[in-house]
Order: sequence, then C-alpha cells, then structure tokens
Amino acid sequence: MTFSSDDRASELRELFFESAAEILQAMNEAGLALELHPGDQERLRDVRRAVHTLKGDSAACGYRELSELAHALEDVLTPELVRENAGMIPEVVLTAADTFHEMLAAYRGNLQPPDGAALREHIQYLLRKPAAQPSKPVEQARFAWTEYQRLMIAEALGRGETAYHVAMHIAPEALLPAAAFELARKALESAGKILALHPETPPAAHVGLMEAAISSAKSPEWIRTRCQVPSVVARITVERIQAPQSAPRDLLEILLESEAAAVSAGIKAGAPELVPGHELGHEKDPEEDTAPAGLARAAAENTLRVDAGRIEVVMNLVGELIIGKSMLHRTIDEFDRRFSRDPLRGRFFDALAFQARVLGELQKSVMKIRMVPVEQLFRRFPRVVRDVAKARNKEIVLELAGQNTDLDKGILDSLAEPLAHLVRNAADHGIESAAEREQAGKPVRGTIHLNAYHEGNQVVIEVSDDGRGLNREKIVRRAIECGIVSEEESRHLNEAESLQLVFVAGLSTADEVTEISGRGVGLDVVKAALGHLKGTVGLESEPGKGTTFRLMVPLTLASIQALMFRVGGRLYAVPLASVVEITRVNDDEIHCVEDREVFQLRQQVLTLVRLDRLGPVSARERAKRLFVIVIGSGTRRFGLAVDSLMGEEELVIKALEDRLLTSPLVSGASILGDGTVVLILNVPAVISHLSRIPAVGAIA
Repeated sequence: MTFSSDDRASELRELFFESAAEILQAMNEAGLALELHPGDQERLRDVRRAVHTLKGDSAACGYRELSELAHALEDVLTPELVRENAGMIPEVVLTAADTFHEMLAAYRGNLQPPDGAALREHIQYLLRKPAAQPSKPVEQARFAWTEYQRLMIAEALGRGETAYHVAMHIAPEALLPAAAFELARKALESAGKILALHPETPPAAHVGLMEAAISSAKSPEWIRTRCQVPSVVARITVERIQAPQSAPRDLLEILLESEAAAVSAGIKAGAPELVPGHELGHEKDPEEDTAPAGLARAAAENTLRVDAGRIEVVMNLVGELIIGKSMLHRTIDEFDRRFSRDPLRGRFFDALAFQARVLGELQKSVMKIRMVPVEQLFRRFPRVVRDVAKARNKEIVLELAGQNTDLDKGILDSLAEPLAHLVRNAADHGIESAAEREQAGKPVRGTIHLNAYHEGNQVVIEVSDDGRGLNREKIVRRAIECGIVSEEESRHLNEAESLQLVFVAGLSTADEVTEISGRGVGLDVVKAALGHLKGTVGLESEPGKGTTFRLMVPLTLASIQALMFRVGGRLYAVPLASVVEITRVNDDEIHCVEDREVFQLRQQVLTLVRLDRLGPVSARERAKRLFVIVIGSGTRRFGLAVDSLMGEEELVIKALEDRLLTSPLVSGASILGDGTVVLILNVPAVISHLSRIPAVGAIA
C-alpha cells in the first residue's frame, strides 16, 4: 500500500498542529511562571526550546510566516537581552503564544495568517533598546557552547573521562590582549585536553573572560593552580561537568526531520518553501539538549499518536460485540431450557464465559485509551484567570485540585467551553476589586478553586470563588425586567429557583458590559452543554462569601451497567450506580401531599415517581402494591414505581434523535440480544423535573 505525496503532507500537517498546540500550552505556562519568577533559567530554556521547535516544524510544513516570526523571536531570547529586559520577557512570551495560536488557526482554516503586529512591535523595541551599562561591569561565565562543542564534551564523558568547566577572568592590567590570550590558552592546554573554548581566537581588545571545557585526570585544585598565570589571570573557577540528563525527542520531531530531509534532497515534488539557512535538522539552539539516537528510537517505538475518530470506531465495534454477547447468552439460555441434558450444554457455557471475560478486558482497555486526566483541560485556565485579572485590575490566584481525575476525552473536550465561561465569570464578576475586598475585611487577593473528583459513575467538577456571591433580589429583578418571569411568579420562587434564573439566555446581572462578559451570553450555554452530555449543573451561593458551580457529567457515554424494568408495557433501564435499593410499597403506605405521591422509607420521606403519569395524581389512582426502585443523585433521593423488574444487563448506549424522544426524561436507548429496544432513564433530568415543583422531604 502506497501513499500519495498529498496524503503524506496532510498527515504531517495534522501531526504539526497537534504538537504545536502542546508547544503553545507550554509557552503559556512558562510565561505565567516567569511573571512570578523573572529570570528563571529553566523556564527560559523551555521557551527557547519551544520557539526553536516551532520554527523548524512550521518551516517543514511550509508555513513561512510563522517560521520567520519564530526566528525573529529567537533573536530577543538571547541570554544578554533576557538579562537586560527580564521584566518584559513574560509579556513577550504570552503575546507570542497568542500570536502563534491565531496564526495556527488561520493555517488550519486555509486563511491568510495575521501579521503578528503586537509581537513584532515587542521584538523591534527590544532589539533597538540600548543595553544598560553597569557601573562595575562583571562578566559572568555562561558556558553556552555550540552544538559541536557540546558534542565534544558529551563524547568525552561517554568515554569515561572527567571534564571541567574553567572560567578565567583576565586581569584588566594585562596590556597586550593577544599575548594574555595565548598565555591563558597555553595554561589550559597544559592542564588537560581542550574540548571547547570561547573566544577561540585572540581578541583585538581586552578579553575580560575566557571560558573553556577541558578533560583532565587531575583534580580541580591542581587545574586551578596550573592555570593561575601571574599578572594575566585575576580569578579562576573550576567546576566538574555532570553528564546531562537528556530528554528524548518525540515522534513528531523525527518525522519532521525526515520530511525536511526529503524536501532538501528534491525527492518530493512541489516541496514547501523553507526559510533559507534555517532548515530543520541543520540548526540547533545552543541551549537545547541533544538526545542520543537510541533514546529517540525508543521514544518513537513507545509512543503512538492515534486519531480520536479511530478509537471511536473501535469503541463502537466493542459495543456491537457486547450486543452480540447478549444475543449469544439468550440463545444458550433457550438451548439450556430445551436440551437440559445435552452434553454440549456445558461446553457452550464455558465458551460463553471465556468470550465474556476476553470481551470485558477488551472493553476496559479501550475505555482506558479514551480516558484522559482533566489536567489537560485545567492547565488552560491559569492563563485565562491571569488575563482577566490584568484587564480588570484585580489580584486573583487560581488553585487546582483533582487534576488526575480521569474522564472520557469526548466529554472532556465538550466541557472546555462551559468551564471557560464559568472561570471567566468567576474572575470578572465573582471576585471583587481590591478596594471592595479590603472594605469587606477579605484578603486583597481573590481565590478561584477548580476541583474534580469521582462520585459513583459520574465526575464532578467544581468552580468556586471567594467573591461577592450572587444577589438573589437583583437576579429576580433582572428576570422580571427581561420578561423571563412575571411579578406574580417571582413571589413563589424559592432560593434555589431564583438562582437557577442565571442560566436563562439573555439574563445578566453585570452592571456594565465589558470585553469579557456582561451581555447575558454564557451561563445558558453552560446548561445547554451539560444537558447535551446528560449531565447537570448545580449552583450554590452565599452573599459576601462566594459562589460554587458544580458540574456533574457521566464518566463515559459509551456503555453502562443498568437495572432493567417495565412500566406500562415499555422496557426501561436506569444506571445501576444510581440505584440505592429496591423495596415494595403497599397501598396504605402511599400518601398525597400537594398533589404529589410520597412514601416513608425508614426515616426519610421520598417522592414517588410514576413514568406513565408525571402530573398531579389523586388518591384513587394509587396502585395496590408495587415495586419501588430508590434512586439517588448526589444528596437527593426519590422512588421510582415499576411494574416488574427484569434484571441487570450491560447496555451499549445509542443516542436518539430529538424527534424520536417522547420524553426529556429519556437520555438514550440500547438494543438487547433479541432485538428489543430499551429506553435509558435520564436520572438528572428526573431530579430537575422534581425541582420545578415544590419539593417534599428528602429531595428538598
């Protein structure tokens, strides 16, 4: 099987976009860290490495504008300019991340990329800015070797030799720079083998500092004494070089280098234009680590990038296998009833048990592939909070917890926009200004918490702040002004129902419209997105103390373990994790309270729900004796009246078109082995339905 050059280029670009997104996220994190710790050398190296990689990768894919801008950015990320402009570098890095993100979005949509005017302005300013002259110039040793010099050092260490960094400060009174240079170099040659030297040739003016890397079997003290040339060397330092801990290159870098090599050799027709003199694989950042080829090969062998759509196809096939297992199980049960003495009966059951065990392991493996930690989503929000705080002149810190909580990737991607709305609202509306917080006796710096944890078969994500909280009266007044509720209806709203009005489209409690929020768009999107995911969003707020949004979503939308039952001749199922217990209720144990049926279960009074009639009921409509499934969601409980129980089964969830849904309380459907369709109950929707009317007892 062969691939056309167009297919290869398309696949290469998709890999580039995926890798570039990770690079930009790393730049955002590095920029935020540099704001807190200016001059952090480790973070600066991360930025240089990211920009260098982005420059080469974009050149290999033919994105000339991005490659040239990244190359220009490298010019201002030199150690000298970084030291002189430490305060500006974080802003430059964050602006670069935003600019590159916009350019990548344009490339992906086959549009003309923006020119990055803001970033170019930063670059030009830093390049034109005159260097500050210190009162007492003291040159510090950096040992910023070229790739070849670092290779020489690495080879010496690989041979088991001991290598040292030597910094020789030449005395200012040394009148002949060339002679002083030669004397110092001769001293280094007598101390060991010179692996790297800077400067390499005698300077025309006073040298100031000579840096060298040498291999020697002698001790540091011996080398220091040997290199101490009277009247030439004023001060000398000797440090042993440790073997570098090199990080392996990823698969994308290897592919891009291969692609660039093919382009330069003229193998590929219509090759993309590369930036002259900056081809990938021919230039390396002086501070970028060099990885051994063996480590790179190991990384390529152990890492495989797979499109999410392919995983989805495999998951669908596993779902069909589960349905097939159900069909086989029913067939064997029928065979057992007809031919209970047949010797093949035992062999059939053994084969079915083996198939079920293997299928179960296969399903778990595929599910693990689909699961990703929510940290991939949470890491976007420190930048969001920082930008809002800066725009609104506030001090806000974002605290993260539960980043290792796993969630289905499809659900995680769908939560990105709702969570972004909630985090921006918390920073813009929730957290007060510094003056307001001081007046209220709070710390000047506000705090936003982002937390995730498992609760049964659901994942809960909480967004909370210690801000001003929600004003119930203000929400109701705005709802009346917008025509969402009438004056009469507002009088009957309780606290929870009043707060739920913020999720209605068009309602905003902001006193002013900003670039961030205040137009009444956002929280309705959050609720709609959660509804699409078969989840719910809860809200708690205390004036002056803060607000908490609680998002509850299923762990996965692929399959569930369910309890099946019949109501009115129809077959239904409810997630087994939501079932608290099953009980029987007699006629005299059911009562009517405010047009709602209730019953007492030990010390709790629960609402009784009948799927065949959800409206008000009268006492004469009660059943004589029925099964009741007690279902819980969070702290809420209710009883579900059913005609008969059909047992447990693993169900593969199939989405239903909206026009096929007869009730919002049904979230999807599944197919049994005999072809019967079972409707899956949407527990959060039932809870929401019960909340619209006056609550009773335990579901309050």
